[in-house]
Amino acid sequence: MVAKPVILCVDDEKIILESLKAELRREFAADFDVETASSGEAALTLAKELLYDGTNLMMVISDQNMPGMKGSDLLAQIKSLSPDTHTVLLTGYTDLDAVRDAVNLAGLFRYLSKPWKFDELGFTIRQASRDHAHQHRIREQKTRIRSLTDSMIYALEAANQQSDEDTYSHIHRVSLYSAALAKAHGQEDLWVERIALYSQLHDIGKVGVACQLLHGPEYFTDREIELQKQHVYYGHLILSADGIDEMAANIARYHHERWDGTGYLQALKGEAIPLEARIVALADVFDALTTPRSYRKPLSFSAAFDELLTLSGTAFDPKLVEIFRSLRREFESIHGSVRTDAPQLAGSSFNRDQPATSKG
Repeated sequence: MVAKPVILCVDDEKIILESLKAELRREFAADFDVETASSGEAALTLAKELLYDGTNLMMVISDQNMPGMKGSDLLAQIKSLSPDTHTVLLTGYTDLDAVRDAVNLAGLFRYLSKPWKFDELGFTIRQASRDHAHQHRIREQKTRIRSLTDSMIYALEAANQQSDEDTYSHIHRVSLYSAALAKAHGQEDLWVERIALYSQLHDIGKVGVACQLLHGPEYFTDREIELQKQHVYYGHLILSADGIDEMAANIARYHHERWDGTGYLQALKGEAIPLEARIVALADVFDALTTPRSYRKPLSFSAAFDELLTLSGTAFDPKLVEIFRSLRREFESIHGSVRTDAPQLAGSSFNRDQPATSKG
């Protein structure tokens, strides 16, 4: 039987501590175990024991004004031990310094006044639980994504019987470019984290066509070009398994669609293309333009940047192109820092994305 996540309550006043414990157990007994400690020092010792035993410490709710270790100090130390633990500070008086310290040092999730309103506390716990579960799924999917990414690179390498050291760098840069665009677009942090993660698999479908296309695009027949385009279908198929975020499949399937409707395979137009795919499409093509290929030399950063700006309203979402324009320094920093001579996985030479201006 899997142990339930734990909520740790901390207060030096026994009556308050028992009241808090009783309320939480009455409302959340089916979902959480509730532990208590009467001082910051005792709570820190108990938290270390729980974490050492592999317990999921979902939340620590602590009073601020306790003898010895203050609540804000305790929560800061808890957060350093377990970054995923949500921290809630309770205080019976206005202490802006304590709240500031808890926000800055403990990544404070919520601040509640004493006496607390249980509906407010209950809402806080339910919200934290949803966020905690989501973060857990993200961690699991990160592990899965890393495995899929490594498998994709090695499969492409095996299919081509040669190594392309830039494949992994390309994946990493596209991830960073996509995250920068999503953040500047105003997406919430978790959405940005998801696109940074799933953009790494935008070309995973190429494993479905790699063995059939062993020579360079300068030799591709029309039929082979059409076959190469099927990698978006294969990618969607691979990433449509249960338990994988729909965003991953959307990116794989739609990142070669174009704003004007002339992309492939669905010929979607404008906002009918999922936002995540529009973002990755821009990031992918920009990196392809600045990356050397066996069949062409790369464009300089400036030339590629200017080239992409001309594709606003045709290949790419005009709003995203304007955001891209505003992020020139950040893109230049990413472009300069993630190089092919950096430590990376062995990769494949099959990463041959056609520029947005070509028919491929």
